Amino acid sequence: MRFWNYKSEEFYNLYTKIFDSNFPLEKKRVMLKSLFSGEYCLMRITSISKLCYEEYKKNNFKKVTKFKRVNKRFVRHQFITFGETLTEILNKKIPMKDFWKNIDENEKTHLITRSERDKKEYLYINIPIEGGYFLNKTVGFEYGKKEELYLRYISQSRIRWKKKRLSSEKKEIETEDIN
Repeated sequence: MRFWNYKSEEFYNLYTKIFDSNFPLEKKRVMLKSLFSGEYCLMRITSISKLCYEEYKKNNFKKVTKFKRVNKRFVRHQFITFGETLTEILNKKIPMKDFWKNIDENEKTHLITRSERDKKEYLYINIPIEGGYFLNKTVGFEYGKKEELYLRYISQSRIRWKKKRLSSEKKEIETEDIN
């Protein structure tokens, strides 16, 4: 059984073998990207926007099954792409703890709507990573009973939304508390 927060030494060993190999850089990138495909540590949803939350609330926090209408409006907004992460870890060989730290920091993702991404501004709340909510799958993210219960739980208290402004650059810009 694979745990959501498991950081395998085997992944690191494969990374070092690929790093030390004679393959061209682009081939190394393809191999690492394939290796990590669908792993829980990638595109880890750490926040959910207010509009996404409201969509789930409208559906009584059940999984939204009207796939064509609602789910296509949800996007996982990633501030640093995995391609950029690969460039960082392939520039120089890094120790195992830095390897996982780099992936953890770079793979933070917000679940937002397409309209929020287009407006370049949205309200959001953080999701505790300890719970392993909204885990990455090969295609999409998991939404089950655990996520439903978490969203129900937070709906019972006052939610302190934060505001995020995006820029045309890759890095996140501003975050402020909204009361």
